[in-house]
Amino acid sequence: EALTRIRRQDGTIVTPGAFVPIAEKNGLISRIGENVFDQVCAFIQKNRLWQQGIGYVEVNLSVRQCEDPKLAETYIRIMERYGLDPSCVILEITESASIRLRDILLENMRVLMDYGVKFALDDFGNGESNLNYIVDMPVSIVKFDREMSQAFFRDEKAKYVLNAAMQMIHGMKLKIVSEGIETEEQYRAMEELSIDYIQGYYFSRPLPEAAFLEFLRSRQ
Repeated sequence: EALTRIRRQDGTIVTPGAFVPIAEKNGLISRIGENVFDQVCAFIQKNRLWQQGIGYVEVNLSVRQCEDPKLAETYIRIMERYGLDPSCVILEITESASIRLRDILLENMRVLMDYGVKFALDDFGNGESNLNYIVDMPVSIVKFDREMSQAFFRDEKAKYVLNAAMQMIHGMKLKIVSEGIETEEQYRAMEELSIDYIQGYYFSRPLPEAAFLEFLRSRQ
């Protein structure tokens, strides 16, 4: 997953939770999102990540971007600029994105899916979780929020809910990502549950581009 950070002059990191709400409020979030997507497409193509075992990179869409009628057109133009196979990216939407200007979001998704892009529902289990989002949104992947994944290991009720949600999602022929997995024990538990993909510090903390490429090469 491509992550966005801002580095202060003293070297400390500003997380998305701090700057995204401000960027959404002042109207900069669409430009930031487009710039991130452009950099991701360039990075994939330049380093031919598909030859290094990376099937795709996930990129987040903000609520504001999902409201933009020109989103699909803009993103297709970027992929064409780099000659990128659209299967190399998966766009992540959140539950909150799916309830605002729904028709525009669905039309953007339709155009991009026709082009070959797939979608994931991000942060499932965070806030106003509702299985209707999975039913209504044409997504291929559902991502269990970090808090939902972590709750599995400390709460019996949460374990039951995650198990039930997993069975329903798999029953709809969708893939599942469990976010926030940090230990060998957690990894094995998710593996036994037949979770499709694991994401978290168990593999690595977020890395800048050069360090990520070295990470891949050292594990070929």
